[in-house]
Amino acid sequence: MTTRTLVLGDWNPWIRDPIDVVRLLLAVAAVGFLVAGDTNGAVLLGGAAVLAWSVRPLQLPRAYDACFVVALALQATGEALGAYDAIPWFDNVVHFSLPFFLAPTLYIALARADVVPDPKDHTTAHHYVGIFVVAFALGVALGGLWEIWEWVSDHTFGSSLQIDNDDTIGDLVADSAGAACGALLLVCWARYGWGSVRRIPGENRYEDTEAGDRRPGGPGSLAGVRPEGETRAG
Repeated sequence: MTTRTLVLGDWNPWIRDPIDVVRLLLAVAAVGFLVAGDTNGAVLLGGAAVLAWSVRPLQLPRAYDACFVVALALQATGEALGAYDAIPWFDNVVHFSLPFFLAPTLYIALARADVVPDPKDHTTAHHYVGIFVVAFALGVALGGLWEIWEWVSDHTFGSSLQIDNDDTIGDLVADSAGAACGALLLVCWARYGWGSVRRIPGENRYEDTEAGDRRPGGPGSLAGVRPEGETRAG
């Protein structure tokens, strides 16, 4: 196994790369917490594992895939180990990082379903604005839904997720900042033609996706290949 294969992957169809190892470790950790009698930790890590594996078929670019899975692991592990209470700034880091990566991931998922334009397609200035607005809105909406869940959990299950109004607003500010940065990153990703599909290691083409298969010159098609390092004009 070469260093390139070790880092970039495509080891086998089940565990492709180090990112899949992290996905697997989330599931193993969930089982470990369950065996130890910590049901809450098992649910948190198990849920993170399910979400991490569920985005795998999207064939995200490795940078997005890796950061998204690490952000999930950070949130779930931190909650399970009590880092939110032990480390004052941990909450803000998680509330920023999750929307930062989850908002673009959701946008790409919608693009795969042809609901919104795919960042890999030819786009103009007004398309970039649309990509930013939709991705940002998705991130902010997720932050709001999370705060609603915290309120429901506190009033239904007796948890103490929401401290006070200032804490809630601070979380929403961090969510919004993360969503804005994630949306801006997605626009840059589209503008410079870095692609929205996982590249095949050692080859100058992309993995096949359902959306790409429907378009001439899409991912997996030699007609859609650009040499490494080359970007779209304009």
